[in-house]
Amino acid sequence: MNVGDSYPMETKEQIRKRIIQDRNQMPSEDVAKKSSMIAQKVLKTPEYEEAHNILLYADYRHEVMTREIFDDAVLRKKKVYFPKSNTDCTMDFYQVVSVKQLESGYKGIKEPVADERYLYQHNRKEDTLIIVPGVAFDMNGYRVGYGKGFYDRFLQDKRQMTVMGLCFSSQIVEEIPHDQYDIRMDKIVTEEIIYSFLRV
Repeated sequence: MNVGDSYPMETKEQIRKRIIQDRNQMPSEDVAKKSSMIAQKVLKTPEYEEAHNILLYADYRHEVMTREIFDDAVLRKKKVYFPKSNTDCTMDFYQVVSVKQLESGYKGIKEPVADERYLYQHNRKEDTLIIVPGVAFDMNGYRVGYGKGFYDRFLQDKRQMTVMGLCFSSQIVEEIPHDQYDIRMDKIVTEEIIYSFLRV
């Protein structure tokens, strides 16, 4: 390949493998410190401050930790929901008021108990912020997850929700291949910067 030639774009699987390997090598103290920096940025965003409902995730294997966001949201009397995965690669969110309500579920990820009384019901009249994990995010707002499509399916008919991705700056890549089924983030928050994307 000559100087000036463009390199072929990495596939999602190549990005996923590379970023997971890098992220798993981060010292736990760095994960905790950077997660707190990210959480503090999230808490100051208007999307978070104005949200009635926060759809959060339970962090897993060096993902950005979310306990700080959860504690603040509960303190502010926001309704906080966590996802529970289904066998068909869909998921439902259930309200949680204490982390003690979470138990080991799909792949060991902490999940709420399925209880219809606390099932998240989409309401267009309420501001809802969904905070999304990811393996990698790109400069256009697209995301690589773990390949099962849980979040893309959940968000297909809920585009009035604000979608915020959390990741470490080392998980930002230049470009991720995407199609019409891939949901674009409204914001991505890292320990260094907040990326915002206008919807078109």
